Amino acid sequence: MKILFDTGHPVHVLFFSSIITQLEKDGHTCRLSIREKDCSVQIATAYNLPFITKGKGSYSFFLKPFALLGFVVKIFRSAQVYKPDIFVSFASPYAGIVSWLMRKPHIVFDDTETDPILQWIYNRFSTHIITPSCFQKDFGKKHIRIHSYKELAYLNPQRFSKNPEIKTELGFQANQDYILVRLVNHGAMHDIFSKKWDNPNKFFFIEKLAKTYHLVISAETTLPANLEKFRMKLPEHLFHQVLANVKIMVGESATVATESAVLGVPAIFIDYSTRGYITEIEKEYGLVMHVKPTTNELKKAEEFVHTVMQNPVNSVYEKNRQKLLSEKIDPTTFMVWFIENYPESVRIMKENPDYQYNFK
Repeated sequence: MKILFDTGHPVHVLFFSSIITQLEKDGHTCRLSIREKDCSVQIATAYNLPFITKGKGSYSFFLKPFALLGFVVKIFRSAQVYKPDIFVSFASPYAGIVSWLMRKPHIVFDDTETDPILQWIYNRFSTHIITPSCFQKDFGKKHIRIHSYKELAYLNPQRFSKNPEIKTELGFQANQDYILVRLVNHGAMHDIFSKKWDNPNKFFFIEKLAKTYHLVISAETTLPANLEKFRMKLPEHLFHQVLANVKIMVGESATVATESAVLGVPAIFIDYSTRGYITEIEKEYGLVMHVKPTTNELKKAEEFVHTVMQNPVNSVYEKNRQKLLSEKIDPTTFMVWFIENYPESVRIMKENPDYQYNFK
């Protein structure tokens, strides 16, 4: 079977990497279509994934329709040569349109509710949509829910091991704790209409943390001169090692907050909106605190940072992590099974949703 995967963000490449690797071991042929965003090409190259690029796209709302058309054309031309049997994507309207034009099935994975425009498009051009069970929208008959998070595909203990030596590479002593701050550029479609944390207050908050604690900042944006010295200087492929060894993560990325939870690292997610999976992790596992960037809520965030940083042992978070791992399925083995057995896998999941627990 020939499978074409389409992605729009580096984390999507990570999500599909182990899925593609297993599918190819099983004798299938896979090709990855990636957007040249941040470190997507580097990740695909590092994992030795067969890929094509569809360009960089645009962060401008007014130019996005032209980017959409360009992506569709590039994917269509590639698919005409490759002739896939099935399309799989992470919330891609482009792959959806091309799959419809070629009369091929399109399986979507998505976990972000705040993306109505892309969802309106891909819902009309997709055959089935897979989301975490905590997803706060309903796509009707097409919708299949699984008890998992995308981050478990690449940070599952079977696929990821923590390397404590990363502290030395960051310039810290083995017994020194640090905070990881993650800042995003808010250029994604789901960010366009969302209220954002303004830079003056954001940088003031980070500066206060820097006065008391060691910081490492991972940022998709420019930083003021007094914070630039904290920017992570290690290669991007080591980001999850930096995250795994941190005492606490503070930032604007819901994905990185979930990655922290999967690794047993407490996280503070700062944003005016939230996600279904963030709400679930906060309520069920106590590994993430969601706060809005308001004065009162940022004070709560500061207090939580102080509590974590001043506690020498955070065993409660590792215990909560083990609970999470025991209750969630492995999305990689599930997706491999679902794709290989499609469309029979749809019937099985509709008749017996608990079948997914075979993929722990």
